[in-house]
Amino acid sequence: MPYITYTTVEGALSSEQKQALSNALTEAVTNTLGEKLKPNVWVTINEAPEGNFYIGGHALKAKNLQKLMNTPATDI
Repeated sequence: MPYITYTTVEGALSSEQKQALSNALTEAVTNTLGEKLKPNVWVTINEAPEGNFYIGGHALKAKNLQKLMNTPATDI
């Protein structure tokens, strides 16, 4: 059974985004490995408190991650 773990900063994702992410990850697995696996794909979304994620020595905050997710790729 496929088991997918996604870890992010607490508060970065809304309930709707978590559902969409779960659906997208499940679809990616079934598109690659076969539709019959769909009922058996597990997705876990772990949320760690702010202050537990660092990039280049800088703490990643939920608001910064939300801003990044809402910025068009051409502006990054």
